[in-house]
Amino acid sequence: MGNKTNKYLKEYYDKYSHIPDDFLERFMYLIDHFQIKDKDLDNIKKSILRLNEKKFKQLKFVFYFTPQATPRPRVSSYTKTFYVPKKVDYNKLFKEFIEECEEFEGIVTTPCEMLTEVYFDIPSQMSKKEKVLSELGLLSHISKPDWDNLGKTYSDMIQKHCLLDDSLVYDGRVIKRYSMKPRIVITLNYLTKYDCKYNKKKVESWKHFKESDSLIYRDSII
Repeated sequence: MGNKTNKYLKEYYDKYSHIPDDFLERFMYLIDHFQIKDKDLDNIKKSILRLNEKKFKQLKFVFYFTPQATPRPRVSSYTKTFYVPKKVDYNKLFKEFIEECEEFEGIVTTPCEMLTEVYFDIPSQMSKKEKVLSELGLLSHISKPDWDNLGKTYSDMIQKHCLLDDSLVYDGRVIKRYSMKPRIVITLNYLTKYDCKYNKKKVESWKHFKESDSLIYRDSII
C-alpha cells in the first residue's frame, strides 16, 4: 500500500483501535468513558422511548418526464472550478413545479427519509413476457445510469425548494424500475419535531436557514 494509505490507516488505528468492535462491549465502554450515572441512564431510557415513537409527515411528488442522471462534475477550462451540467435546469424545473403546487406547505428543515423511484422506458429488445414482468416491477434494471448518480440528481433537484439541504436526508434509497410510462417518484418522510438539540441548533446555524422565509420550521424536540 502507498504511503498515504498507510498514514490514513495508522491515524485511524491510533485514534480508534482501543474502542471495542462488539456493540455491547462498545456500549459499556461508552458508559464508562463518559461517566454516565444511573440518573443519566434514566433520562436516556426516556429519550429512547420517545424516539421510538417519533412521528413523520410525508411529501410525495411524481414527475412525468424521462429520467436522466446528472453527469459527473467537470472542470471548467476558464474558471478552473467544478460545475455540474444540467443541474440548473433541474432546479429550475422543480422550482416552477413547487410554485404551482397548492399543497406545498414550505421547505422541510427536519431530518428525513427519501425514497426515489426512477422508472425508465421498457427496452424494445425485451420479449412480451419480459415487458409485462417489467411493468409489474419484477425485473431488475441493471443498465446505466447508476443508482448513486440518480439519487444525487434528484436530491439536488429538490434542494432549497422543498428540502432545505440534502444533508437532512439520513436514510436515502433509490430504486430503478422499468415502465411503459417513464417517470420519477420522490417520497419524503420528514420528522414533525427535531430528534435532538444538537440537530436543531445545527440547522438553525445554516446560512440558508436564516435567509429563507418559507420554511416548515419545528421549534420543538422529541
